[in-house]
Amino acid sequence: MTAGLRESAATAGRLGFGVYLVPGFPDWDTSLAAVRAAVAGGVDFVEFPILLATSFSASTGGVVADALAKAGTGDLDPRSPRLHDWLAEAPVRVGVVYRSAWPSVDEWRAGDEILSGCAGLLCEHDIRPFPEHAVRARRRGIALVPPLRVSADPVTVEERDMLESGDGFVYLALSSETGRAGTVDSGLGRRIDDIRAVRPDLPVYTAFGIRAPGDVAAVARQGADGFIVGSHALTVLRDSGPSGFERWFAEMAAARSQPARVRT
Repeated sequence: MTAGLRESAATAGRLGFGVYLVPGFPDWDTSLAAVRAAVAGGVDFVEFPILLATSFSASTGGVVADALAKAGTGDLDPRSPRLHDWLAEAPVRVGVVYRSAWPSVDEWRAGDEILSGCAGLLCEHDIRPFPEHAVRARRRGIALVPPLRVSADPVTVEERDMLESGDGFVYLALSSETGRAGTVDSGLGRRIDDIRAVRPDLPVYTAFGIRAPGDVAAVARQGADGFIVGSHALTVLRDSGPSGFERWFAEMAAARSQPARVRT
């Protein structure tokens, strides 16, 4: 499964595409239609939340926080058969882990069943030490995705440790909060180059603030291997329903056909 995440952005002539959805938001049938539409539309992986309480870090806000708060507890309970029925619709999935589910390296609280079928985990909260968490995930055959942020500074020692111990792909945030658009310019390209100097085998997915095909083209020009949409996907689903989501998703999927720039 880990290899599958790495290869998802390696198809010649297109970028990888991941989408974050919340089971039960804005209602159960709509969320089920959305995950089915994403899979039918060729999404590479579906991100979903793993949490035991609706509390989040400062990086989670807007529609994502609203969706998590409004989704029924039965929809998000890691032991819920209903949740596992939803997850069964997504053959490749990445669990977004919140602090309530994994508060410390030796304290996984969400149960083992939720990990079945997960290709990777991405922690919403700031986990330390990252390498030790990565070892725990690897023992279960799951990649722990290293999260970084766009920065003008060189890769730090801590970031290098994350890159060297993480797997699957690199989650590169364009801003500090979900849904907030970041600047896409040559600074992103330099950051991607710095990351690849440490882990050339990992695809780099950009996230936070990506909404439209033009955003996909912009990150492709800077050398990104793929992109992930969360806040805007949930907004479209809430405001336009399954048919609007399907139309938007098709536009984004078509935009991924632009090959990523080969950086030297």
